[in-house]
Amino acid sequence: MQILKIIVFVSLILGSLLISFKKEFIFDIYDKALIKFSLYTDNVLKEVFLSGRINASKSDIIDAINISIGQPLININLQNIRQDLNKLPWIKNSSVYLLSLGQLEIEIYEYNPFGRYIDETEAIFLINKNGVKFKQIEENEFKNLFNLYGKDALLKINELPLIIKKLRSFNLEISKIERIDSRRWNIYLKQGFFIKLPNNNAINSLDALYKLDNNIDYNNLTFIDLRILDRVSLKYKQVD
Repeated sequence: MQILKIIVFVSLILGSLLISFKKEFIFDIYDKALIKFSLYTDNVLKEVFLSGRINASKSDIIDAINISIGQPLININLQNIRQDLNKLPWIKNSSVYLLSLGQLEIEIYEYNPFGRYIDETEAIFLINKNGVKFKQIEENEFKNLFNLYGKDALLKINELPLIIKKLRSFNLEISKIERIDSRRWNIYLKQGFFIKLPNNNAINSLDALYKLDNNIDYNNLTFIDLRILDRVSLKYKQVD
């Protein structure tokens, strides 16, 4: 009951001020009155909970949130916080909730790095499976990921997850992938050779690897050519 009286009293004062003074001055007084009222009713931010962060910079997130403990809840704009978070490199999306007792809960959803895309200027970007370039990196970062390059490589990136999965079933690990003439892929392997895939049915063409003789010395291979249907061509290194 006491709080209700205070609310009514504050509203009457603000109503009178709106009639008597200039608009800019009134808004300043109105904001200060709301802050004082929030502090009086203990309606302020007390805790911030963050979940989902793996690679995103903690300091970048704090800067994007731009709030502080003790800040009146009425001054916290959840939509602005979410929009600023979603501008950060690693963050694909986010959810922001204001809970009871002055608790702010933030959930972030990060991009999953799929590979390193090298563009025509030699700039390196982390990309996800959809070809989204979400963060530029240095040459020595995320070396465990394969390099992707070549004209229009990102336009056909949807073909790569299944190709990679099938190659791993042969215990072959990829170091880099090149798009050739915007038409097909060359797959370079950590085992020291590469595979030329055809324009069409690239995934199915890999089934030909099942037919290869198990006695083949992969260490001495230069490349395997699968570009011609039902034909496997092997190129070996010159050995003295």
